[in-house]
Amino acid sequence: MNKGIKRIVLLPIFCYCSSFVYAQTGIGTQNPQGALHIDGAKDNVATGIPTAAQVANDVIISKTTGFIGVGVLNPQVKLDMRSVGTENALGLGTTSMTAAAAAAGAVRYDAASPLGTGPAIDVSDNLSWKRVYIAPQKAVVVERKISSLAIAPAGTDIIGWTEVRDMSGSFDPVTGIFTAPRDGTYTFLLTFDFVGDIINDGSRVESQFYNPVTNTVLASVYKTFGQSMTGDTSAGGDGSGSVRNTQAGGSSTVTLTLNAGATVKTKLLHTLRNTSVSLRVTSNSSDPANPDDGFNNLTIIEH
Repeated sequence: MNKGIKRIVLLPIFCYCSSFVYAQTGIGTQNPQGALHIDGAKDNVATGIPTAAQVANDVIISKTTGFIGVGVLNPQVKLDMRSVGTENALGLGTTSMTAAAAAAGAVRYDAASPLGTGPAIDVSDNLSWKRVYIAPQKAVVVERKISSLAIAPAGTDIIGWTEVRDMSGSFDPVTGIFTAPRDGTYTFLLTFDFVGDIINDGSRVESQFYNPVTNTVLASVYKTFGQSMTGDTSAGGDGSGSVRNTQAGGSSTVTLTLNAGATVKTKLLHTLRNTSVSLRVTSNSSDPANPDDGFNNLTIIEH
């Protein structure tokens, strides 16, 4: 009888140990998916696998790796917050600990900014706190002119651009105004070409880069032209001797140091004729092989 009693007592002890090894704890859910599963909104399904949207408000500790998932069912790193929700920010605070005390790899939010200008993130290398530098999106602007524009001798702003690329949203193609996104150095490359016309002898074209707010010219580039072509009266020529149309065009490159918020606009002036001369633009902007395509362009690059 004593032997039988021993068997009855030992059986529940064995079952208890086995249950303890594979235990899962659920808070707010009766269907835990990890060693510890907290369902913040209590919206998980009673059976089966909850959806990603349901898990988005949960905290889970993996029963196999011990990794923590915040809004993540199967965390892939020790702390995984990459949920389908939009609240995946990680909040950091500042600390007065030295970098050595915090140890290498520690991260802090440097609100007081003793290392530089403005709040930023610092990382410890076990010797000092290092400022994390995030490179800004540099301004890269590419514009083309495909709509007709007559340039008056006294000057005409180049407006109505067609945008090819604007990496920082710094250029308004309608007004032709560039706004510097930050303090820095910017290079402007303007190419231009006029329709063929009979031009004055010794004429010139001036490219101006100016501030439209203060109407201050920041830089000017000049290109000079000789005289219009004439027909060939020599033997074998056409014998006309008449003045013919001349194609006037060129390019201008300037580099400017600008403060954040400074504006720049381009303008062309000329003495080609005493009247306006139109820019040479394509009659079919969808055809890159059009002989009048690609002559008038503006490129701006931030260094």
